[in-house]
Amino acid sequence: WNSKMVHKRPPSRMHLLLLGSLLLSLGETTFAQWFTVDSNGLGISLMESVALALNRSSLELANNTAWPLQHDPRSAEHLPETEIYDYIVVGAGSAGSIVASRLSERCNVRVLLLEAGDLPPLESEAFTLSGALHHDARYMYLDEAEPNPECCQAMENGHGCSWWHGRMMGGTGAINGNIFVPGSRSNFANWNATGWEWSQVQDTYRRLQARLNLSYLEANPLNLKLANVIYSGAAELGVPRMWQPLSAGASYGYTHHVPVTINGGRRASSGRLYLAHDGINRRPNLKVIRGAQVERVLLNAEGNQATGVTYTLNGDQFSASISSPGEVILSAGTINSAKLLLLSGIGPQEELSSWNITVRQDLPVGHHLQDHGMLPLYLIFGSDCSVNSTRLPTENPYGPVSVAKYLLESQKGPLAQGFYMMGYISSRAPHSFLHQPDLHVVAHTLLPKGSSGSFSYLGFRPELIQAQVDILKEYDLLQIMGSLLRPLSRGRVRLGSGTTARIENHYAEAEEDQHTLLRYVRYVQRLTQTRAFRKCGLRLWLPPVQECDALVPDSDDYWLCHIRYFYVGAWHSVGTCRMAPRSNPDGEEMAPGGVVDERLRVHGVQGLRVVDASIMPELPAGNTNGPAMMIGERGAQLILEDRGEDNEVITDC
Repeated sequence: WNSKMVHKRPPSRMHLLLLGSLLLSLGETTFAQWFTVDSNGLGISLMESVALALNRSSLELANNTAWPLQHDPRSAEHLPETEIYDYIVVGAGSAGSIVASRLSERCNVRVLLLEAGDLPPLESEAFTLSGALHHDARYMYLDEAEPNPECCQAMENGHGCSWWHGRMMGGTGAINGNIFVPGSRSNFANWNATGWEWSQVQDTYRRLQARLNLSYLEANPLNLKLANVIYSGAAELGVPRMWQPLSAGASYGYTHHVPVTINGGRRASSGRLYLAHDGINRRPNLKVIRGAQVERVLLNAEGNQATGVTYTLNGDQFSASISSPGEVILSAGTINSAKLLLLSGIGPQEELSSWNITVRQDLPVGHHLQDHGMLPLYLIFGSDCSVNSTRLPTENPYGPVSVAKYLLESQKGPLAQGFYMMGYISSRAPHSFLHQPDLHVVAHTLLPKGSSGSFSYLGFRPELIQAQVDILKEYDLLQIMGSLLRPLSRGRVRLGSGTTARIENHYAEAEEDQHTLLRYVRYVQRLTQTRAFRKCGLRLWLPPVQECDALVPDSDDYWLCHIRYFYVGAWHSVGTCRMAPRSNPDGEEMAPGGVVDERLRVHGVQGLRVVDASIMPELPAGNTNGPAMMIGERGAQLILEDRGEDNEVITDC
């Protein structure tokens, strides 16, 4: 979830295209046609120098030349040895970028990294603009679940819950909200997996964070006042500020000091840090192919050994093989890693047989799909208080002055600012730190009066979008997002027509999930009764929904109806290639069973691993990008250990 696109009215795609066209064409035309003011030459030349500086800075920010060069599999005249590798990594996302980088530190191995997307655009690097990419199929997989009458009913007619994920170098980490939360001790205890205890995971996080160089966003004065209101209201209910930094693990309480993967005002995805770096980007033993659509994993006749992959590039089909004891590593993400296994004959027997796919391994691939989900609640600022966007306006981050400051002053100004605030509480006893948090109050976003709101971004029905725009004509709104830390509802990824994935979504269908969300609603209602919230006149705004409005106001039935409409995806998908034992010692099938073992090896198949968020047995306590990167770092370590090598860099290749 990225809240940045709802602070101000974002630039339209047309505006961004015009700006991009201007910057790209500056080197191809005379500046006189861009400036119409009368000038004896000096003024125009000064304006030209500014335009040149803007263009130069934008090119430096995107820094496309820093990425590994595009490898052409046809460049070696079809010599077979050029397509044999020690490791083939599928997916250059949050985990896969790290895996490919770490494995290629060994000069004696050859690594092929296949990525379906291309290089991240300028809007990815200037992270505040990245929300403009969230409906762009060039940079995101805009996957949707099949429509389900039990959830996401606020979506535009004919659309199911969104399961968006990144499609470029860096994956979702190149397009997300940059939040880094490592989960909690109890998370990894619940995984019940040897080698993934909190102490071992912490060692991996320390290695990862040394590379990431995490930072904290600078909040503007208006958001700092908002933070004080939230802290004060929560304190009145007995919920304190968080006592330890989030980078050390999620705990109890509220904080607006949220670590982010941003360095010097620009996005620092794992793709950028682990691949687009001197000493890495020109390694002769690391080949990267962008635009490669992997079709399936190749297996031997017995179906117990991976031998390579097939993929298409610009309409042509290719294959790449692994040498012994090489490996294929799937890091394509929770949706696509499961899909590739299914297409390769690894999955539930009944499903594969229905598609006439030869069953190579009968495993519960695609089961256990999980997401935190998020339920937005909206509070009207009914009284004049310290939080007032009209009385304390903020500089438009998309204005010319802000853009120039960002590009010309080393990524400073409103485009480099941001605000995240979150709380971890027990919905049963919010005032008690003795209870394990089950609720993540994940966002507190000010929607300023006159802004376009968030419903359009979320893909809601036109009448709901208009209702939010109408209320924003009169008031500021506070948007609070509540997410389930331990949802019990599970979805599934199946094969669809062709090579597509079919997603079954069951948000909040489990009764306990519904009860937790009801307690979240009641918690927010209690917040509105605190002195801090009453001072601002904060009260709930209820979007009009005929089906819900016909029920008894404020009843549990009303709110359960509201949940069916507005509890939507948080885009934190995990679990489809779950890490768990395959069977009991006596050979009987376990329930629910796993796809990979504790070393991330696919059960029953040598030379094949899955290293991404799909292996998580349960959701972490917070945003999933940090744990996904940790899995990439730890997965690389496991691969090296199994190969008999240590986990330290030997030399630059």
